[in-house]
Amino acid sequence: MILPSETSMLVIGGTGGTGSWFARYFKGCGFRVSVWGPGKKVEVAEKMNVQFASDLNEAVKESDVVLLSVPIKKTAEVIRDVAPNMRPGSLLMDVTSLKSEPMEAMMKYAALGVEVLGTHPMFGPTMPTIKGQTVILVPGPKRCEKWLSIMETMFRRDGANVEVLDAEKHDEIMAVVQALTHFAYISVGAALKSLDFDVAHSRRFMSPVYEIMIDFVGRILAQSPELYASIQENPKSKMVRDAYIEECVKLAKRADEGDVEGFMEIMKDAAEHFQDRDQALVRSDRLIKLWIENRMEDV
Repeated sequence: MILPSETSMLVIGGTGGTGSWFARYFKGCGFRVSVWGPGKKVEVAEKMNVQFASDLNEAVKESDVVLLSVPIKKTAEVIRDVAPNMRPGSLLMDVTSLKSEPMEAMMKYAALGVEVLGTHPMFGPTMPTIKGQTVILVPGPKRCEKWLSIMETMFRRDGANVEVLDAEKHDEIMAVVQALTHFAYISVGAALKSLDFDVAHSRRFMSPVYEIMIDFVGRILAQSPELYASIQENPKSKMVRDAYIEECVKLAKRADEGDVEGFMEIMKDAAEHFQDRDQALVRSDRLIKLWIENRMEDV
């Protein structure tokens, strides 16, 4: 793929964590990148060696691509404000974790001739590169004939796994992949707090598999509460949370009543549904072995 010379990109929210990650990434891909953020953090732009857009409206009009990296709650509002100012042939894309509402807003407010591409990077700004990461693309129906190919080719070239979905299917899958898993990890963290359990002290008694799990709980807790709360606003996630809580109650009831057979039945049914549990065992064994090797090197 050959990027047209001097292709310009404006990253709105480009002084934040995710926005600045993509500003650096697309700069490395050959885009002429500028950034804007409400905090006017010009020093962040200078550190990345990109321009800070002093006039947001003019920057929107002049850019070939406008990428939105703003809080989920504000995404539709920002789209409403900037999309009408974009020129035909340009691309409007977002990098939020939900897709139905942003896609609806982009399709509504972007003028005909402006292409629309929902984008969901399934990784955070702590990742050094896009290699090995998953990026989900949600093209606007009949509104992304040029730029979908450009972005997909670019991400694949740099080693990303790219999946293309529609907005509804994306949110349906993310209700489990993100909302459920985050909810479960945060609930474990909340239970540790409720129990006043000394996590740091307990590590000396943990097996590697449980310490890895605890590290993932800590990984979630170390990040933005606002982001993780907003992910739970996925309209599909309430049904998923309700199912999770219902199964927790069933499982707890079996344990409380000493119903070993009932407990085993729930676990067996879940195992049968899981499908690739044997492969999961192999992969997790590999992860545990790598974890042990790295720990021994640190000793």
